[in-house]
Amino acid sequence: MKATLRRFVLGLAVVPTSFSVAAAQTGALQANFNADAPVRGRPVMVSVIQNGVVLTQGETVLPSAKGFSGLALGTYDVRAEGDGLVTEVKRGVQVSERDRLELHFVMRLGQGAHLVEYASGGLSREEVAARLSRLDSAVAALQRAASPGAGRPD
Repeated sequence: MKATLRRFVLGLAVVPTSFSVAAAQTGALQANFNADAPVRGRPVMVSVIQNGVVLTQGETVLPSAKGFSGLALGTYDVRAEGDGLVTEVKRGVQVSERDRLELHFVMRLGQGAHLVEYASGGLSREEVAARLSRLDSAVAALQRAASPGAGRPD
């Protein structure tokens, strides 16, 4: 009886550690394309990049969408490029577990790159306006203090 109880207790001690490794949370994104007649039918490579490293990529033909699932939650850059097309890069894309993130790319004939950068952890417009207002007040106060005749009795 004691041996059976000991094996049971030891078994319980081992079981929680095997279940303690939680499944990693993942998210998904989809690249949608707006492609005018001159670029329809052209192949485009879509790459998901994190910290300068291409994590995954896939090819599609315009205007078909390209989806990626199983991405770890975090911030990514997504690049769409093709021969004879302007490369489109979206930086600071936040992948969360809530919904599939849909990105919209406008592909055009040409060379070079079009970069769209999203703020990660940025301030709201109201907070930016309040800070700028305080800065303007501080600058005006400094200008008044530095102007000739400031602080002199009349």
